[in-house]
Amino acid sequence: MLEDPIIQLAGLVVLAFGVTWLGERARIPVILPLLVTGFLIGPVFGWANPAELLGDLLAPAVSIAVGLILFEGGLSLRIREMEGQQRVLWLLVTVGVLITWAIGAVVTSLFTELSIGMAILTGSILVVSGPTVIGPLLTLVRPDRSVASILKWESIIIDPIGALLAVITFEILLLGGSQVTASGGEIASDMVAFTIAGLVVGAAVAFASAEALRRHWVPEHLQPLFGLSIALLSFTVADALVAESGLLATTVLGFTLANQRRARTEHIIEFSEVVRVLLIGVLFIVLSASLTTEQLRVDLPAAIALIVTLVLIARPAAVAVSTWRTSLTWQQRTLLGGVAPRGIVAASVASVFALELEHEGIAGAEELTPLVFAVIVGTVAIYGVGMGPLARRLGLAARHQEGALILGAGKVERAVADALAASDVPVVLATTNRQDHYEARMAGRRAFYGNVLAHDFDLDLDLSGIGRLLALTPNDDVNTLASTQFSSTFGGAETYQLAARGAETGIGSTPADVFGGRQLFGPDWNYPAIEDMLDGGGTVRRIKLASDPDIFESQLTSEDVAAILFVVKSSGRVQVIVGDNTAPLRDAAPGDTVIALAHS
Repeated sequence: MLEDPIIQLAGLVVLAFGVTWLGERARIPVILPLLVTGFLIGPVFGWANPAELLGDLLAPAVSIAVGLILFEGGLSLRIREMEGQQRVLWLLVTVGVLITWAIGAVVTSLFTELSIGMAILTGSILVVSGPTVIGPLLTLVRPDRSVASILKWESIIIDPIGALLAVITFEILLLGGSQVTASGGEIASDMVAFTIAGLVVGAAVAFASAEALRRHWVPEHLQPLFGLSIALLSFTVADALVAESGLLATTVLGFTLANQRRARTEHIIEFSEVVRVLLIGVLFIVLSASLTTEQLRVDLPAAIALIVTLVLIARPAAVAVSTWRTSLTWQQRTLLGGVAPRGIVAASVASVFALELEHEGIAGAEELTPLVFAVIVGTVAIYGVGMGPLARRLGLAARHQEGALILGAGKVERAVADALAASDVPVVLATTNRQDHYEARMAGRRAFYGNVLAHDFDLDLDLSGIGRLLALTPNDDVNTLASTQFSSTFGGAETYQLAARGAETGIGSTPADVFGGRQLFGPDWNYPAIEDMLDGGGTVRRIKLASDPDIFESQLTSEDVAAILFVVKSSGRVQVIVGDNTAPLRDAAPGDTVIALAHS
């Protein structure tokens, strides 16, 4: 039954989702379980063989999928995000790449029996990082904004650059029979052609697409498919002109669309994010499942030497040179030097090139893929486990993302913010009311004056340490809209809003239970109800629970508690009390702090 192509194809998609979901739930880099899954269903148990299933379509399908992933990555690049750090970025993707390439090639040559040409090819493949690994790590750790921006941009821009270096080396190997014989002029010509093809095709398709969207030639319900189509068009046209330049074209296409202001691209971005998650999951399983048992027998000492050198020497050296005499602190430079996992581009390029080199009879081709996969597994494991502790040790990330972005800064919002802040929970108040902003700042609260629904809001406010939204404004529809928008940032489980007030005018509020966030505190505690209690002398009070769990309820009764809002655990975790929670103290323990709305 497992040999049925339909079962294998459907199974790959379902398996990719399941493993990705488990990785997210376990808060580990999803690439590791995806790779392990591919190894198990492929070379270990032989349940699936993507090479046989897809045949000659495997290599082009992988290349196109990587192009689409980079298109989505380009859509996330906004110029304002890198203001003041452009020099660091360009040095990392130029000088830093050359340093990593040289060190990787030398170590490969020293510790393996590969020819110089194959060592240079291996080094070129391993210069890339990739958004498929960096993105989830940044979401998990939420480090300092400057570091996060540099890492994200570098991971996306460096992929087509690494592909260019690999293509040039690959062509030299084919022409010279593993002897580096091409002239400097030929190499320069290839680089220029690659760059021009990618830039021109990507930019041309982007401008034409933006104009089509601006003129409303593409109906909204077709825009997600339109985005996918133009990415495929850019990739295939550029790749037909110059091999592998499609990766640069799709990156340029996404970047240009993200930074133009003539047309809206929300539908394209949302759909592209879904496609990216699906493609990453399927690709890693397919590529690792395509390996043979012989290829799993990697030269372990050589792989360890290469991993250790890349992590402890190549990356720190590249960052040290690229950040010399910049405004970055030593902590920021250290964290940058401690993060450079390899991802899907390294895996796909190695897999595709290894097949071509083996077909051409190039010596050592069969060792390329297992060596690169070993480096991917090793670097993802090291950085996946180590980035969080390193960032926290350097003071560039919070141990837990328990902070709250509170929408609004009026009396109710400030009272809640004060109680959370007094319990050592990071709080940011965001408001469009200048007087409320002033009063919040005068009270010593972190406050932001601006519209959180604006397109570039996240570029103006550092959300490191912030893990949830509390929409507490008097406007129910604004709360619902903000909860809907921020569900993609914090997740639906961590976006909350107050209960809607009664429909006094006969016009119902937006149905928050369908479109907005989780209901806070209870159905009776809308903004006017909480405000009336505070005006009548009530307070948002902090209560340290007693040592005996049996007297928790009587303790709250003595405090004249009307509603429990939060429970701050002694570990620092925050439990937000939602409307359907009938037993808010069920998991409470002695030493926890209850934040409650209490009568005077």
